[in-house]
Amino acid sequence: MQNTQLPASLQQAYRRAEYRVQGRNGPAGDWRLQVGRRQPLLLTLYAAHGVECASFLTACNPWGELLSEADNAVRMQQLRQALLTGGWTFSEGLGQDPQGQWPGEASVLIWGMDAPTARVWGEQWQQNAVLWCGADAVPQLLWLR
Repeated sequence: MQNTQLPASLQQAYRRAEYRVQGRNGPAGDWRLQVGRRQPLLLTLYAAHGVECASFLTACNPWGELLSEADNAVRMQQLRQALLTGGWTFSEGLGQDPQGQWPGEASVLIWGMDAPTARVWGEQWQQNAVLWCGADAVPQLLWLR
């Protein structure tokens, strides 16, 4: 298991969060990722995208400090533009605390982004962690702090 300096309560919040991905049919087609729970739909979508992994990333709330909705929206637009410039394909998402103690964060699921690359992007966007999904379709947290 990877080490982190984050408090145990914050680690637990990341582990119990729901990482929602917008389906092709808009919000009606949403599906979710959860840490440690295999998501068979990922395998189908990997095949459709010609990849074997994906990374769930946000630019919101750098290092866990709450920003305004407007500031987070600007950061997310910058992240999307950087991904498009880099040639990445992604689906829109939302990270949510099922207990409602933390506001939802706009996010993206980036198709084909491997773990080392996800770490680089996560650090660049000042995140505590990135959710990464490998060929086994079991999401795991990559701690960055």
